[in-house]
Amino acid sequence: MVVLVAGILAVSSVVMGNLAFRAGLGVKRWAAIGLMLGPIGYPLFNTHKRFAIKRAQGKGSVQIAL
Repeated sequence: MVVLVAGILAVSSVVMGNLAFRAGLGVKRWAAIGLMLGPIGYPLFNTHKRFAIKRAQGKGSVQIAL
């Protein structure tokens, strides 16, 4: 059971690090969050990524998704 939980946390860490790299966010920070929280950190990552995009775009801009 402990090995299963450790494996899930390790995989989550790698996935979160990869997603952070692709989004241009801090890789070490998100890999550590993935290691500590596991899959529960994914909604936190999505929210942070959305706020980072809005912050980079500035006020009053609109993003068009194709």
